[in-house]
Amino acid sequence: MTPGEGGGMPVVLLSWRPMVRNTLRGFAAVRLGRSLVIHEISLHAKGPSRWCGLPGKPQIDGAGNTRGGTNGKPLYSPVLEWTDKAAADRFSSAVVALVQAEHPDALAEPVPA
Repeated sequence: MTPGEGGGMPVVLLSWRPMVRNTLRGFAAVRLGRSLVIHEISLHAKGPSRWCGLPGKPQIDGAGNTRGGTNGKPLYSPVLEWTDKAAADRFSSAVVALVQAEHPDALAEPVPA
């Protein structure tokens, strides 16, 4: 996204690390504006939908162990969050577009073996 496009801050893709697991397709690092770098942004694909998630941190219990949900997967707490859905959607769309522009097959559905 370039400055002024949609009225928001510019977003620049700094890195892409593929990792396919369920809806997850990989992790990106982006620069938002001139000074903020956000690492470990997860990118996902399911059917025609593509979206990104901001990084989170594992929840830790009193004994220092990672807390798990009812499904046994670790629980995460947000580190960053958008104050409104429209801003979150604009950011997600910008990151998805950047990854697709530089890595056209990165968010494709995996081909069954």
